[in-house]
Amino acid sequence: MRIGSVFSLLGLWSPSERANQRDADNRIPGYVLEYAPFVHLHSSEKFWPCDIAEHLEHVTPYLNYTPMAPASTNLNLTNLDELNEYSNGRFVYLTSDDNVEARPDWLEGEKNIPEDPEELHKTIAGHGLPQRPLGTKDATEIHGGRSDAPAVLVVVDKGHGVVDAFWFFFYSYNLGNLVFNIRFGNHVGDWEHTLVRFIDGKPEYVFVSEHFFGEAYTYSAVEKLGKRPVVYSAIGTHAMYATPGSHPYILPLGLLHDETDRGPLWDPALNSLTYKYNHTSDVLLASNLTPKAPTEWFFFNGRWGDKFYPIDDSRQYEVVGQYHYVNGPLGPRFKHLGRKKVCQGRTSDPCAVHEWLPPEHIQIVDGVGKGEDWKEDERDPPIGGK
Repeated sequence: MRIGSVFSLLGLWSPSERANQRDADNRIPGYVLEYAPFVHLHSSEKFWPCDIAEHLEHVTPYLNYTPMAPASTNLNLTNLDELNEYSNGRFVYLTSDDNVEARPDWLEGEKNIPEDPEELHKTIAGHGLPQRPLGTKDATEIHGGRSDAPAVLVVVDKGHGVVDAFWFFFYSYNLGNLVFNIRFGNHVGDWEHTLVRFIDGKPEYVFVSEHFFGEAYTYSAVEKLGKRPVVYSAIGTHAMYATPGSHPYILPLGLLHDETDRGPLWDPALNSLTYKYNHTSDVLLASNLTPKAPTEWFFFNGRWGDKFYPIDDSRQYEVVGQYHYVNGPLGPRFKHLGRKKVCQGRTSDPCAVHEWLPPEHIQIVDGVGKGEDWKEDERDPPIGGK
């Protein structure tokens, strides 16, 4: 236990000293924003970034398939963790009040398309598309747009000079990809992230989440605008990549492709909820940048979307164990924030770090049409830096 924690428990700190200690614990280093990533959303995207607070206005908590409260219940970011009182939240699903196949406006998030600097973009298909070749170095004056949907920044100090900055991006709907013209892997709620790992205040690695896996790169390898990394969000699935183009991966049924391009350029640093997280004590603090940001929602143990629809639901089908609709995702606390390796995944998984942007390659994956889940011993937040 830290000396400061002992003093606090013994009541030996004055109120001002306690406030100073909190300020020290919740302060985000300046270099985190200095190297914040830009995100290119796809120019033909239909499901844009969404505000997690607004998402809660359109869902009702269900215990598996049973509603827990009327739709009028005031579910919000300050009380979401109270749902853990039911089976520790394990079987709680934030279920859409609308038929998602009707594509209600809140699900699509079109109003949250980032605003792009007018003088640097031309209009293509109704959205700004930056005209800039891959690998441009002298781009310090180019800035992305602000989205009304706040990103979530969680900064984790791992000690020994290692600081992880997790940038989380939320979408109210994930549109799965097609296999032989059959779509698999739709779900309500979608959390994606990019991690920038700093060592002694310098960016060393960048990780981008892709479905149940992801890719890690050295900071020097990735594309940048000025000194800030540039990442790409795939159309529909929002899987994240380091390059634009086609990204094939394999399911048991055949070959799928994620597609990325230089669509609207999003600067998440312009609007985000920012936090410091202690992964060993499981304590989250609103940072000095957004000191009034609510923290309770972070500890919700359930799913941010519907439970997979039963097979007798007209919206559901299954082919060779792959489903049209799968479970909504777990929240950021369950994304292995205490990881030692920069990669996401189980502690036993390998972690290859690329030192250059690789040519097109194929990922082999099992589970995109099954839904996100970890083994029981891997599901809980990785306390103790596991």
